[in-house]
Amino acid sequence: MKLKKLLATGLAAIMVMGLVGCSSSKGSSSSASSDASSSAAKTEKLQQIKDTGVLKVGTSAEYSPYEFHKVVDGEDKIVGFDDFVVQEIAKDMGVKVEYEDMDFDGLLGALQADKVDIVLAGMTPDEKRKKSVDFSDIYYTNSNVCIVAKGKEDIIKKSEDLKDLKVGVQKGTTQADYVTNTLGISDATQLKKIPDLMLELQNGKIDVIVTGKAVAEINVKKYDNIAIGNTTVGDEVAETAAAAIKKSGNGVDNTSFVKSVNDTIKRLQDSGDMDKYMQDALKLAE
Repeated sequence: MKLKKLLATGLAAIMVMGLVGCSSSKGSSSSASSDASSSAAKTEKLQQIKDTGVLKVGTSAEYSPYEFHKVVDGEDKIVGFDDFVVQEIAKDMGVKVEYEDMDFDGLLGALQADKVDIVLAGMTPDEKRKKSVDFSDIYYTNSNVCIVAKGKEDIIKKSEDLKDLKVGVQKGTTQADYVTNTLGISDATQLKKIPDLMLELQNGKIDVIVTGKAVAEINVKKYDNIAIGNTTVGDEVAETAAAAIKKSGNGVDNTSFVKSVNDTIKRLQDSGDMDKYMQDALKLAE
């Protein structure tokens, strides 16, 4: 009788242990499966681009010498400083460039909506933009100047003098932010394209255009009776250019993508090609 009880007790214990073991095994298996699934769901943006063979670039090609349209061998193309840079970025990735040309103030929205992979448009990586997107290392630095009517080069002695003038800026730029928010000029004329601002200046509708020095140098050569003011403005927000890239998230990791872009920028800076590209772009824009 005792033997039967012992056998029954031992059998029950074995069954309980078996159930516990099965439960633990299932839980462990479920956890491992979940971890594997989570890991598999994470996609490298750089690999995605390489797989498609195309780097989709957002730009606003009305901002020479950074990017502008030019007929080359009978074909309208987007050329300029940023084009030189992004072609090298794409080459190092082993892919080709495909442009999406749009208004400057729509570029970051297009980036966040995955309509483009990267934005190169002479864009300054200011703190406001950094909240919504990531940026590469800075690849060019440029001072802010004023474009004025010839003979009025000394109309501005300091940045605050802009408050007494009719000011024009390109919409969505750091110059626009500086003029409206830092200087408090609420009635500044904000247009989407520099050429439109140049016409406003020529027609006397505005007194001055605040923009980057490289952009100003090109445009004063294209329009009669236009000059660059003798004083730089907004030195605290000097124009710098960096590539904008969507922040990692939703299962996509952009870390290696940003690193690849930065590696190309460093190579071009170390070799001296970056400065050469700006000079080449200035010649193209003449």
